Amino acid sequence: MTWALHGIMIGGASLNLCCVLGSRRSRSGLAVVSTLVMLAAMTDSAFGVFGLGPLPWAAILIAWGLTCSALLRRRTATGAPRNATPHGGAGQTMLLHHPLGLVVTAGQLMAHTVMSPGGAAAAGHTHSDSLLLPLVCVAGGAFVVWSLVLLVTESRTRLERGNLLGMSAMTAAMAVMPFA
Repeated sequence: MTWALHGIMIGGASLNLCCVLGSRRSRSGLAVVSTLVMLAAMTDSAFGVFGLGPLPWAAILIAWGLTCSALLRRRTATGAPRNATPHGGAGQTMLLHHPLGLVVTAGQLMAHTVMSPGGAAAAGHTHSDSLLLPLVCVAGGAFVVWSLVLLVTESRTRLERGNLLGMSAMTAAMAVMPFA
């Protein structure tokens, strides 16, 4: 079961990368780097390619997500209107989707650490998972619902729809992972 969930996670991150690279409307350097970082975290989580472990990846994802948010905020504060994309605010919404996805993914990686056989719960720190797990579940669920609302309520290109579906699938698979 876990191999299938890892496959969904890596597949979702790969779909995001392909969709971001192919989309003129929502492509940016920040979105490309975000999808690469997320794909690297998913690949390392599944196969241990980089050997960083969940907590260092969570720190990287949070740091990059906050950096992206600050850069996007600075871009809109320095005169570029929020809807300065070719098709209104749709591109900006997609750009904001990635940093939030990074932070949600970081929380899910931390929850996996707490729930893992050698994690905090096994060391007697049960208060950690009692607070973290519900928060991460709510955040992941809210992110998936928001992604799906964006999918059906606004006009999206095929690549943006693929991006939203890929992020939703990856987030949902990660939410199920601690219980598999």
